[in-house]
Amino acid sequence: MKKQRCSEKINLFDLLSEEIVFIILDCLNTNPFDKKSFSLVCKSFYITESKHRKKLKPLRQEHLPAVLIRYSNTTHLDLSLCPRINDHSLFAISKITSFTLQSIDLSRSWGFSSSGLLSLTLSCKNLKEIDISNAVSLKDAGAAALAEAKNLEKLWMGRCKMVTDMGVGCIAVGCKNLKLISLKWCLGVGDLGVGLIAVKCKEIRSLDLSYLPITNKCLPSILKLQHLEDLILEGCFGIDDCSLAALKHGCKSLKALDMSSCQNISHLGLSSLTSSIGGLQQLTLAHGSPVTLSIANGLKKLSMLQSIKLDGSVVTRAGLKAIGDWCVSLKELSLSKCDGVTDEGLSYVATKHRDLRKLDITCCRKISDVSITHVTSSCTGLTSLRMESCTLVPREAFVLIGQRCRFLEELDLTDNEIDDEGLKSISRCSKLSVLKLGICLNITGEGLAHVGMCCSKLKELDLYRCVGITDSGILTIACGCPDLEMINIAYLKDITDSSLLSLSKCLRLNTFESRGCPLITSLGLAAIAVGCKQLIKLDIKWCHNINDVGMLPLAHFSQNLRQINLSYTSVTDVGLLSLASISCLQNMTILHLKGLSLNGLAAALLACGGITKVKLQAAFKQLLPQPLIDHLQARGCVFQWRNKAELDPKSWKLLLEDTVP
Repeated sequence: MKKQRCSEKINLFDLLSEEIVFIILDCLNTNPFDKKSFSLVCKSFYITESKHRKKLKPLRQEHLPAVLIRYSNTTHLDLSLCPRINDHSLFAISKITSFTLQSIDLSRSWGFSSSGLLSLTLSCKNLKEIDISNAVSLKDAGAAALAEAKNLEKLWMGRCKMVTDMGVGCIAVGCKNLKLISLKWCLGVGDLGVGLIAVKCKEIRSLDLSYLPITNKCLPSILKLQHLEDLILEGCFGIDDCSLAALKHGCKSLKALDMSSCQNISHLGLSSLTSSIGGLQQLTLAHGSPVTLSIANGLKKLSMLQSIKLDGSVVTRAGLKAIGDWCVSLKELSLSKCDGVTDEGLSYVATKHRDLRKLDITCCRKISDVSITHVTSSCTGLTSLRMESCTLVPREAFVLIGQRCRFLEELDLTDNEIDDEGLKSISRCSKLSVLKLGICLNITGEGLAHVGMCCSKLKELDLYRCVGITDSGILTIACGCPDLEMINIAYLKDITDSSLLSLSKCLRLNTFESRGCPLITSLGLAAIAVGCKQLIKLDIKWCHNINDVGMLPLAHFSQNLRQINLSYTSVTDVGLLSLASISCLQNMTILHLKGLSLNGLAAALLACGGITKVKLQAAFKQLLPQPLIDHLQARGCVFQWRNKAELDPKSWKLLLEDTVP
């Protein structure tokens, strides 16, 4: 009897309740393949994992029905990776998920019509969120189909350029529970459509009207919305001072307002605005009228204002000082690419706003160490500092950042004069998760070693063209920053496979850019493929010593890979064809591969069933059979043809230096 009991096989997993297994599955969110492996343990795990999963992001449209049948409890369906979604797909979704579906993303999909949308909205009664952004062929009939989603709360329609006031009016009448709607770039929608939304949808919290041809006619209705918190009027050129005069009687609930690129608004309009929305917390006036004393004085009534973004605007010294005087609760200030920012103005603001948490002074080329001294001594609680291309700031000033701003989590020092002493000081910022050092030509591995030893929470590191960095610096980063997710070592010509071997220990690495590193080979790439199984984006352009040997482990281990640049490598037909086994692969750039034949290219393109974008030399356009191109385009693939070698967008400074005598 005892022998019989001992011989019985007891599956301990069967003793776990479904709730406990669900808790285990909740912890498997890092690698999407972990849940797949979990489901293959046994039949009960397979069933439990199917019940647990609520969110799906399929890679291919043809597998959609089978996937939805397995995951019958799906509530959120993201089809942004499936460009070819037709009416049959939407019919299948409507039938299978009619009782569960609450959210669907069609923002990168095309091929469906109003019939498919109507089936979806009529069947899925619990649908609350729909994103059909970029549906450029959608007309009013499609908008009328959306109106059947009576419980809809969030709707994104960006770039639905053929929808008119009539279609939006149908949505306004049918979807009265809307809390968020984005009509950005819906150029056929004007005052009438927007006014109907404001009148019929009383629960609106967020309204994006960017680049619509609206005027002051619809503003009174908008401002009567009692729950409106976020209003975006970016690029609404029909809005002027007279339009904003209507604001003086309403919109007490508004917390965030974006009037970027509204060139017709002066200090008069801004004064009318601020007199009625004292509770405003975020204000964006990027690329607008010059920020003068009159404009800044219009902000004095906004006592609760916490964020001001003036990117790309001309800012006067008096205007910046006035911001320092009036915005007493300021936590975030963005002056990116603002002409007119000087040491005097920025220093004054810094001394007035000691609670500032985020500061963006990108390309403010007139500031020097004077500004940095005042910013670091006054705003010691900064968590984000962006100061790319502040070329007048000397290397000594960067030491102050590390000494005084210990709470920094994001730091962008791209194209600056920082050296190893500055990096050593910055390494004191132990909470740093994002560090950008591109084109910092004075740093070496010695300075980077301090970052690796002290900044263990680092997730993103940009070392683009930091020519003084060698393998020793990368080794300290790999050893000291185990949570690293992104690294850019492009054009570091002294980097070898040793760096890639050390980085292969960073198991969470998902973005690896190493273009222009001539010493790395397929051996190093193989180490990355084996160790970094979460790799999503890979750029090995100009890595001549990488060939088919590196592609094989990549094809086997990097099943999450979605984007790859193979230009100017030594990969041939064999290596390219091997990548077809990566079901996630969607975007390939394959320019100037000497070992690539026409037949090999055609075979690889056919075999990559999930490919959505390919960048090729223009010569192939005439050589590839037109039926093949038509077939791939019908499958959802977009071709980009290139005639000449591409210029690296970040190399402008170095090219300029080469041309100046």
